Order: sequence, then structure tokens, then C-alpha cells
Amino acid sequence: MNDKVTKVRPAYPLGEEPNLCIPEKYNAYHRFLLGRLGTNPLVAICMNPSAANEDYSDRTINRIINASKKLGCDGWVVANVYPERATNAADLDEFNSELVDENVRIIMDFLIQNKITEVWGAWGNLVHPSLVQGRDTLLSFFKESGIRVYSFAPLTKWGQPVHPLNRSVKQNISENGKIYLTI
Repeated sequence: MNDKVTKVRPAYPLGEEPNLCIPEKYNAYHRFLLGRLGTNPLVAICMNPSAANEDYSDRTINRIINASKKLGCDGWVVANVYPERATNAADLDEFNSELVDENVRIIMDFLIQNKITEVWGAWGNLVHPSLVQGRDTLLSFFKESGIRVYSFAPLTKWGQPVHPLNRSVKQNISENGKIYLTI
């Protein structure tokens, strides 16, 4: 078990258990994609994965699932700017470029194969250098591929989209509430 990951493991909302998990079985070090596929999934790009896997959720994932229902989506998918598991981003290891390359490849392949052209930016303010480098690499591929990133709240004072668990900012989870980032 990874000491950097919370032991709090809520259940998935009924009927929202994932049918997409890369890697397929729990990996204590990293996760690339997690979700429930549909024809119109809400795709969120968060900071880095915590506890959620194929068997149990976490608070961030459950918040994203609830947003997908509110938007009328028939699925949800979560990726991250950096795939290393840690509940507290300060616990991340040093930047691993091979891990970022694999993360970007898996995310881009998924988006292109599923004809997804916009994603919910939900990473919040990034303090760890691995997160910043992962975000910058991913955003350059998004820009090159014409994938737009939006937020449901005004950007933070550091110009970042708000994380789903940020309770200090009201997020307008609606199609009309989208605020697009310039990348």
C-alpha cells in the first residue's frame, strides 16, 4: 500500500462504478485514466490521482460523477496532469519524464479515439514542480490537437482552473457556466 494515499475510500454512487481503468488493476504508484464510459462522458483533468481505483472511489471522483449527472452526461472520465498517486501533492516524487510521456500518450489516444474536443480543467493551483511540468506538457499537446479546456468557475488568481473540492469558490456546473482557458 502507498503511504502517500489516504485510507478514506468511499463507494461509488450506485451505477457509476468505473468500466475504464488504466492500469486495469490497482497500481499503488500511478493511475492514468479512470471512468465510466458512455457516448457523452464528462472528461476532467485533475491534479494527480489519490485513492480511487476500479473498486472504490474518493471525494474528488465522486464530485466529478455528481457534476456529470448534473450536466446530463452518460459517463465520466478522470485523467490528471501528473499520474503519480499521492493524496497530498507535496508528497510527490521528483519529476519523471517517462511517466509524463506515458500519461500524455494515454490521455491523447483516449481523447482522439473518442472524438473528445474539450475537457474540464480541474487541477487547481499547482505547487509541486512535477505537477507544473506535467500540466505544461499536457497543455502543449492539447493546443497542438485543438482540444479546449474549460472551468466552471473563474480562474484562480494564479490563472488556474478551480479544483472540484475547492469549497471557497462557487462553481456553475452547467453548459452555460463554462469558462474557456486560453492555451
